[in-house]
Amino acid sequence: MTKRTIKQTLAALVCASGLIAGTVPTAAADDPIVLRGITPWVSAYYWTEPFLRFQKLVNSRLKGKVTVSYLGANEVVPPFEQFEALRNGVVDVILGAASYYTGQVPEASAVLYTRLPPTELRKNGYYDLMRQVHLDKGNVVYLANVGGGVDKAFRIFVNKEMDKPDFGGMKIRVTPVYVELVKALGGSPIVMKPSEVYTAMERGVVDGYGWSYGGITDFGWHEVTKYVIDQPFFSANTSILINADVWNGLPQDVRDELEKIGQDLEAWADTFMDKQNAKEDSLLKGLGLGFIKFSDADSQRFMKLAYEEGWKAYMAANPEFGAKLRPLSE
Repeated sequence: MTKRTIKQTLAALVCASGLIAGTVPTAAADDPIVLRGITPWVSAYYWTEPFLRFQKLVNSRLKGKVTVSYLGANEVVPPFEQFEALRNGVVDVILGAASYYTGQVPEASAVLYTRLPPTELRKNGYYDLMRQVHLDKGNVVYLANVGGGVDKAFRIFVNKEMDKPDFGGMKIRVTPVYVELVKALGGSPIVMKPSEVYTAMERGVVDGYGWSYGGITDFGWHEVTKYVIDQPFFSANTSILINADVWNGLPQDVRDELEKIGQDLEAWADTFMDKQNAKEDSLLKGLGLGFIKFSDADSQRFMKLAYEEGWKAYMAANPEFGAKLRPLSE
């Protein structure tokens, strides 16, 4: 989708909702400023919930001054083009997934390998570095890391019973998040779209797949999946991002309150994800999926490999920034 097409699609939605389209949000003298927002995933997906929470907090705490209007997800702008839509002022705020905008800000994916919660990363300089690189390279303000804690973002699902972390002879569907770990454990990573996973598992084209902690039932994959490797890893790479020109045009008291909302969101997201993950486990067990647990030693080996291989690939791609960021992340 071209920039012109994105603007045309968005304009139609904006006009239909009665909002004013433009590079910078505008409003009548007595009306609140409208921030137009989009997300990579539909509102029903649990990783979208932090953005909906952000909208609720802004509309409540800044009532009469600022309101967040949620325009939708991929039906508005494709996920991999949403960062550009934000940078160009087509929209004002997004729920950004770092893996979707590595072309613009490759350093952003470091959040996957952090071993400290967002509240701690704000204290040691990590947050400040991440905010600066987003501003310098993307013309966006990195407001909050809303992934929700550590070692609870991703898992691997398989159709083979296992008693240790060994993917030898197995083909695992991956995105870039899982590639290095799958290779390190002897497996063959297969890049595949989500729309192809069900049939690939059903026909034995792949023996497993990597996915977020929750959400496989949204695609019906539980029907063709036998086991969950109960060893979650990495941090989610989602954040609230605001166009820098829009940010700079907001009154100082509004920006101050948005900063507070960002911090509150980070603390809330950690608890929310814990509760959501517990619900997901109960759901999958109720559907008959088996849970594979490794021994303590194998669990430690799995986690060590995941982070070592992840950082190795990250440092190779981002040596200067990685050297500054890794010590702050661990």
